[in-house]
Amino acid sequence: MRASILQRVILAVIAAAALVYAGDYLWARHLMAGENSAALGTVMVHHEWDIPRKDGRVEFDMDPAEAESCIHSMFPHFGYTPCWYAVRHTTVQN
Repeated sequence: MRASILQRVILAVIAAAALVYAGDYLWARHLMAGENSAALGTVMVHHEWDIPRKDGRVEFDMDPAEAESCIHSMFPHFGYTPCWYAVRHTTVQN
């Protein structure tokens, strides 16, 4: 009896997650279809390079900030990072 209830709860959680993702995708697609593309935003991102030297130390180099596109959604869609995530991660280490 308990296994059956647990299976139903797990199935309900998976179904709810799938519905949230599908709804987010459809909303992002609707926004992307607009003429002004309200779904996209921009974030200034710094790329930091960690360059190993022969003496064992590491040299750090930063590129100038670049504007990167992001999407206003909860999940990544269409190859864009969500803006809420991109704003919190403005330095990328390479």
